[in-house]
Amino acid sequence: MSGSSKAPLGDITHRPLTGRRSGNSTAQQVSNLTCSAGPGDENNPARGLLDLFAAQSGSTLNRKRSLKRFTDDSEHPIARFLSPQSSPTKPKNNATKATTAGGVSLVKPLVAPTVVVAPTFSGELMPPTGPLFLQSAKATRPTSILSTISRRQTFGRQRNMPYYVSTREYMLDYISRPSDVYSFVSQDGATLVPPFSCAYNNVANGARNLAVGDEDGTIHIVDTRREGSHPDATKQILAHQNAIFDICWTRDDSKIVSVSGDQSARIHDVETKKCIGVFSGHTGSIKSVSMKHNDDFIFATAARDGAVMIWDSRCSSTTSAIGETIYRPADRLLNVHASTTRAAPPKKSKHGSDGPNTASAVQYMLHNEHVIASTGSLDGSIKYWDVRKHGTYFKHDYPSPLQTSNYTPTTRRAHGMTSMALSPDGSALYALSSDNNIYKYNVTSLGHPVERFGGSDFACSSYYIKISVSPDGNYIAAGSSKDLYVWETNMPQRKPLIFQGHEREVTGVAWAKDLGHGTELSGCSDDAKVRTWKPNGELVQECRENKSLQNLHGIVSE
Repeated sequence: MSGSSKAPLGDITHRPLTGRRSGNSTAQQVSNLTCSAGPGDENNPARGLLDLFAAQSGSTLNRKRSLKRFTDDSEHPIARFLSPQSSPTKPKNNATKATTAGGVSLVKPLVAPTVVVAPTFSGELMPPTGPLFLQSAKATRPTSILSTISRRQTFGRQRNMPYYVSTREYMLDYISRPSDVYSFVSQDGATLVPPFSCAYNNVANGARNLAVGDEDGTIHIVDTRREGSHPDATKQILAHQNAIFDICWTRDDSKIVSVSGDQSARIHDVETKKCIGVFSGHTGSIKSVSMKHNDDFIFATAARDGAVMIWDSRCSSTTSAIGETIYRPADRLLNVHASTTRAAPPKKSKHGSDGPNTASAVQYMLHNEHVIASTGSLDGSIKYWDVRKHGTYFKHDYPSPLQTSNYTPTTRRAHGMTSMALSPDGSALYALSSDNNIYKYNVTSLGHPVERFGGSDFACSSYYIKISVSPDGNYIAAGSSKDLYVWETNMPQRKPLIFQGHEREVTGVAWAKDLGHGTELSGCSDDAKVRTWKPNGELVQECRENKSLQNLHGIVSE
């Protein structure tokens, strides 16, 4: 088509993308260039410009070929429409000129309005740098790192798959300074005590209060906005007579629930630092606790005795001789992961071993508030239980689950699960296996895992290692035999990021639940330290240029 038969650009934004267009005539293509609104690609003005170019050129260039990626913006045929410097042609006179395109009469103003299309990134305008429609996160530097981490954008579709913009480079700006390291002294004041579990609060202080449970049974509440273990930044609660293996906050941050090797769960008032309830019923060390979503009265526990128990602080209680309020389980499930087939015992670790009957983790689900998930140290399976069947489980030593995941052993020795974590939207369940992998499951239908996360250096050496999902759901962190590892949940095939700084096994991990100026990540270790990583790009650059300075900080490597 000649240059005199161009369609007016001022009346064109985008058009419906229906049917095959490669067989359309030039007239049909021009006549179909109408404005529309609807879901998907039809709202993308760049698509209309591509169609316009095809119509003007008169070629049979189809849509798939028009979406071809170009290494240089200048090579793309539509680049002239995207140029911010484009200017209207100077008119020769004020008259209009009639043209004919494929038999269709068009009235074309001599002055065509300039069309500038700027791809958007979560509401922010970005210059069209790099391959068209595939903008990188490097194109702009946001003020909030976490807001960048949580962003996803689909710049068109390629092979019917959305394009995911990775923010992995921003995680490389995380660093743990010497002032971000916390150590705690034992109750006798003689030695440093290793922490086993940690959890950030939900609301107060910008969600920067970190509760840490140590081997002596003490809960330390640290204000991570203050530097170091200053007494004003730490509050202590003498909670148990044995190690605290798991810990969680209530929604309003007024109470903390902890579970321990003394075979009890306890609720503590954060303000008064007093125990307001003891939950007794297990006959083994309690390994995991999970609060019911939107209900601070109900929680579930899993223990080494192979039982999962449901607790309700509104139920009747008794008072002990020392004045403690004692609660009994509202419901219990015995031998939830026991097997009638004799299995090879789990490999012993430096901490000892969990028996083949151990229930190692429990998790309340979001897609159904009446369902809890459990896993054990025997066969690596995840089971769903319907807590509405009150009393049914009491009558059976080996209750039947609602659903069971498919377990395929990779070696002769059985591999169990050590920890579970639910994505913030409740759509995915992650489980850490002792075979050195993290498995992702579909919550509505367990079946086989849908994704696997691992690494050549990642090692889950004991049943004390835990996992945690970031508040935006884009990253999952796990302890290991030495360092802390982080994977992108949308890119399981990539190698994990390694958060360095610890010298021994990393057990508990936790993400801060805020969505502000860059979330924090913390890890507990057997080196008797709790480290917190925060974003600080300038300091990271200094450490990479100065090796002696790098040795004093915990940096992130690939």
